[in-house]
This record gives sequence, structure tokens and C-alpha cells, in this order.
Amino acid sequence: MPTSSDAVIRLDNVSKRYSLRAGQESLRSLVGAWGSRLLRRNGSDSGQDHFWALKDLAFEVRRGEALGIIGPNGAGKTTILKLLSRITPPTSGTITLVGRSSSLLELGAGFHPDLTGRENIFLNGVILGLTRRQIKERFDQIVAFAELERFIDMPVKRYSSGMYARLGFAVAAHVDPDIMLVDEVLAVGDAGFQRKCYDFIHAFVTGGKTTVFVSHNLYVIEQLCDRVIWLDGGQIVMAGQPGRVLPAYLDHMDQKALVSKTTAESVDGHLRVAQVDFTDAEGNRREAFTTGESITINIKYQAERPIASPHFVLGVVDAQGGPPLFLASMLVDGNVPPSIAGEGVLKCKLGSVPLMPRVYYVWGEIWAADRTRMLMKWQRLASFRVSGTGEEPQQEVGKGSIRHQRVDAPIRVPYTWDY
Repeated sequence: MPTSSDAVIRLDNVSKRYSLRAGQESLRSLVGAWGSRLLRRNGSDSGQDHFWALKDLAFEVRRGEALGIIGPNGAGKTTILKLLSRITPPTSGTITLVGRSSSLLELGAGFHPDLTGRENIFLNGVILGLTRRQIKERFDQIVAFAELERFIDMPVKRYSSGMYARLGFAVAAHVDPDIMLVDEVLAVGDAGFQRKCYDFIHAFVTGGKTTVFVSHNLYVIEQLCDRVIWLDGGQIVMAGQPGRVLPAYLDHMDQKALVSKTTAESVDGHLRVAQVDFTDAEGNRREAFTTGESITINIKYQAERPIASPHFVLGVVDAQGGPPLFLASMLVDGNVPPSIAGEGVLKCKLGSVPLMPRVYYVWGEIWAADRTRMLMKWQRLASFRVSGTGEEPQQEVGKGSIRHQRVDAPIRVPYTWDY
């Protein structure tokens, strides 16, 4: 792998293998394990007793760079940080770090429950490489940052989980490292403390220090990181600027979230939604549409007996959550079928849907003719995806755009600026 002269972190063909066995608990299991090893020597290893968390991984981080690592659960993100923190060694390959590193992984992992917060600050500080004099100089800052002045002489076994993690973050953050390894620590404490953690890490990054940041919060990754690695199955899928990697990752996750078929039972069991799918204006079945297209929702139902005047209600919901963006409700418009029986299809056409690119869910419920009894409870029925119109410029988006495109404004209304 080509190397940069200012690289402070370098992974060269790094692999990590974990055993799936929890341990040998009896003579019988030991004999079984011995037999398995004999089989492996004879070329009969099925590979079912281990898995590769990372496989032939190679990348480097330059001095002063903030690298974000993203990916689904089990992709190998935390494993990378554990290798860099020397919590566990690689199975193969080499790892090079230049300078002192601090790990914000398992906060407070070195605390002793019977010692006070004060005593654990000194203990943990020494473990992290500080001298006793350095700890004394930073002690007041650590306590103030953790907001634990009143409780600093209390044994930490009496701390809440939030207090425990806050003290762990405060100690690790004041080691003054050259390299900081961060794993989902912005979920520590209440909203105020989370903001304090974010501000601290932001100041660390903008101060020219090197950071490797793992998080499922892509909007924080977008704000903090200069470069992003998308990891899946222990291997790199894509690497580059956040404005390119994050949209590609979100598009991939959107595609995985699509669900085209479902079944939904009524309250009394006499009505079933067997399938929900989508068609375009020409009647072609699709799961992906462009902004502004019309979408027809097709609800295939099965009624075991005639049902008079069922009132269908459908809602389109952002996959990020929240209330429906809009409703199609027979309770409101009164356009109700006189009755349904047997198998049939009810269609709801949505004209020129002005939605931003992302995945959306269709939820639904069914009310009886008297509008007081619910035949089917409100539940998710299917999902579809909206992509761009194709007219958008194909360029790298700037910071903040991911949040605005994916969270803050799901409805697209044409607009222009005049200045």
C-alpha cells in the first residue's frame, strides 16, 4: 500500500478473526475441540467455529485528519478501534501509530467500583499514561467537565450509568493525546452533556489533532470528518469525502429498507391485507419513483365475508419517523366502497408526489361503516423509495446538506433565490 509521509495511523493488510465458541466447559467439549483441530489439520475445516471481523484491511490516516468510519452493525467498525487501542491484537497484518493516543470506547472501563470518583481519576489517569503531577494539574478541569463536583468523593459503584460514563469521558478527554479514537460517545448523558462532548471533539478536530470517529449518527460524521470509510463485512466498500460517501451509503441503506409485500390481519380476523404494491402512471409495478411522479398504492385484500362500507385510511410516513406527511382518508373524503367481499384490490392514486429522495413507509388502518369500530389497527403496510429527478447537479454536496436532505425537510417544493 502506498504510504504518506505524514501518516500517523497505518493499517497494512490487517485481518481479525474471532472464535464463535464461548469457551470449553467440560472434558467432553475439550475432546470435541481436539477432534475438530485434527479435522482441520486434514483439510476439513468448515470455518463454522470462527468469523472474520476484518479481512485484509488497508488504509492510513494523515496527521491532523478526522476520519469517520461508518457501516451497519457487525461491519467491523468497533473492531478497528479496539485494534488501534491495542485492546486486542490483529490476527494478521501490521498496525502503526505515531504519537500518544486516547480511546473514548468503553468509558470508565478501568474504574474500580469501590474507589471514589477522585481516586478513580488518578487511577485511570495513570493507566492512560499521565503522571501524578499531570493529573493534579488537570483534576479540577476533569471534575468540572464531568459535572460531578458534589459526588467526586462518593464510590463510583453508587454512580448512575450516566455519571459513570461522564467521568470516564472527562478523564479520557483530558489526556491531551495526539490521536483520539472515538466510538459513539456522543450518546453519553443528557442533551446538555452530549453537546459539551460534541463541542470538545469539534475543538479537538479543528485544533489540528488526528481523530478516528465511529458513529451511526451520520450527521455528526458529516460535520466532524474530513474523510469517510464505509465498511461492511470487515472490508472497505467506499472511501472518500463525506459528500460522496454518505449519500451513497444512505442510498444503499434505503434500498435494503424497502419492503414490497406484507400481510395485515383485521381485529376480528375476517379481513386481511394480503399485499401492498405500487405502480406508476402507466401501470408498471415499481418500488422506486422520482420526485413529482404520481404513485398508485394497490391494496390487495381478502374478506372472508361481505363487509359493508369499510373506511380505508392510508398515510405516507418518513422512514426516519414522525407523524404522517399526508393522509388519504375515507373518513375525511367519504369516498367509501358500498361493500367488499372475497378477494379484491383497492387503489389509491397519489398525484405528483413532492417528496425529497429517501425511503417512505405506507401505513394504514380500516374502520367499520359506523366509524366507531376499527377493523384493522394502524400499522406499516409497505415502503417505497423516491429518488431525484435526474436534473440535480452531480457534484459533491457540502456540509449540512445530508441533514437537510434526509431529515429536516421531506417535502420538496420548487423555489428560487433572488438576491
